Amino acid sequence: MVEHWKGLDHILLLARLLQCYNYKILKQVRGMTEKKWLTAWSGATGKIQNYMSLPITEVFSKYAMEHPGKTALDFYGYKISYGKLDQLSDSLAASMLDLGVSRGDRISLYMENCPQFIITLLGGWKIGAVMVPSNPMFLGEELVYQLTDAGCETIIMQDDLFPVFDSVRVRTPVTNVIVTNRQEFLPAKPKLTPHHTLVTASNSASGAIKFPQLLSMDFNGTEIKPQLDDVSLLQYSSGTNGMPKGAMITHGNLMHNAVGCAAWLGAQPEDTHLAVLPLFELAGLVPGMCMPFYSGGTVVLLARYDTECVLEAIEKYQCTHWASITTMKIAVINYPNIGRWNLTSLRYCLTGGSPVPLEVRKSFTEQTGADLIEGYGLSETTSQITLNPPHKSKPGSVGIPVFETEVKLVDIDDPYLEVPLGMEGELIVKGPQVMKGYWNRPGETRLTIRDGWLSTGDVARVDSDGYVYIVGRKRDIIKPSGFLVFPQEVEKLIYQHPAVAEVVIVGTPDPYRVETVKAFIVLRQEYVGTLSEEDIIQWSRGKIAAYKYPRVVEFVSELPHNGTGEVNRRFVQGENGS
Repeated sequence: MVEHWKGLDHILLLARLLQCYNYKILKQVRGMTEKKWLTAWSGATGKIQNYMSLPITEVFSKYAMEHPGKTALDFYGYKISYGKLDQLSDSLAASMLDLGVSRGDRISLYMENCPQFIITLLGGWKIGAVMVPSNPMFLGEELVYQLTDAGCETIIMQDDLFPVFDSVRVRTPVTNVIVTNRQEFLPAKPKLTPHHTLVTASNSASGAIKFPQLLSMDFNGTEIKPQLDDVSLLQYSSGTNGMPKGAMITHGNLMHNAVGCAAWLGAQPEDTHLAVLPLFELAGLVPGMCMPFYSGGTVVLLARYDTECVLEAIEKYQCTHWASITTMKIAVINYPNIGRWNLTSLRYCLTGGSPVPLEVRKSFTEQTGADLIEGYGLSETTSQITLNPPHKSKPGSVGIPVFETEVKLVDIDDPYLEVPLGMEGELIVKGPQVMKGYWNRPGETRLTIRDGWLSTGDVARVDSDGYVYIVGRKRDIIKPSGFLVFPQEVEKLIYQHPAVAEVVIVGTPDPYRVETVKAFIVLRQEYVGTLSEEDIIQWSRGKIAAYKYPRVVEFVSELPHNGTGEVNRRFVQGENGS
């Protein structure tokens, strides 16, 4: 796989980036542990050392000292320079200390993307606090569970979410309540069209501390700088099963994937990064904030996804990089009069969450000219585990392991039995991005991480060139008449039908087969009323094995999505009674 990297100057670029901070980098090390089915990967994994001697906060502050006037963040036209953002986060850090927050204390961030989220994140990290991103879609019970499990005594939230928190406040350990109105950092005349909730939503939040009050104190936190092995985030994830668990992500985990992402993409200080994926998820935080700030770029931040606003931002700001998910790409190529937007400034677009259908990939590349880089990762691995090499991607694959990362496939029922090349097995991973463990759950940590190898819960295969293909999640497997069916495989087929805009495959009870395959489909507008569910069944019947094709199809006007915009398969399964 060495040939996949020929012609790329990622190592030279990384050396230039690191040189700004007086770091050192070792040359790429060729070769990795010999495995009988990994020999095709020899030389593909670079080993980078001595780049993690500082957490992202210190890297950011150093860059801010050297380039104080450079724009770090642009929120609908409201610009914040590196120097100003560093000063604001310093003030937030000082205020947190004044409120009694100390190293290791947990702070909940209950808000959508906004400058206040980033200010709080950097400020909290500067005093060694552990940040706990809380999905702003959470309702009372979900919020109570997370705040209680994490032991959060401080919460910082957007003011329109205060009523949700206030209704359950007495059931949480929270003592410090801070609210912010997102319009505090919104220009009077936004350069982009903001979502209507951004300009209309607010609440008086009686008795809470107002965020602007925290931005005037001086800070000298030399003696409390966090270490790389300190926990930076509790990123809640369901893991492979059960209730949500807090994955303990260290500052070292974050730095590894921030640096690796910058090197992989060839990130430069001149780059403009569109950040629209939620920062409360690592898939948004690493490529949308940590990597751009590490490489000295500018972040164009959007509160939430809106197709026209995204197109407007790419054209107006000449964005060079956009990390997103497949459903966003589908929305873009299906947007009316998409050709009137100039999207050619995009150089690379990271994407994940679900496989990108071939027609979507082709159409998106025609519209933008950008290299679509599919990758794969988990909350437990600080986002990326694998990425397709730029300009060497394989459609349908999630790429090869990123820097200093090893993967292998093991038997689905026996994690100690490695499967041969070409066979399907559970993907396990070892590397510097793997979490420290689950918060207050040593037993579940031991079940998930064995001898340094993290079980992903995903079934995959690897081709002869070492590219990884995700087949599906173990827990999503459908078993009609005892056969194994992976929903993603069937979804990839259904996407080939020209009428299908979006699809999700789930299992549904069947009196004879015990379980059968069901497809929920959103049709493209021009096909609504022109074909039936039975038409889709008959079409797929000739494309896939008899036990795999959907025996039941239901057309729906829309599918439920989670906080990151991915189709919420578990919700659909629950609604379907499976």
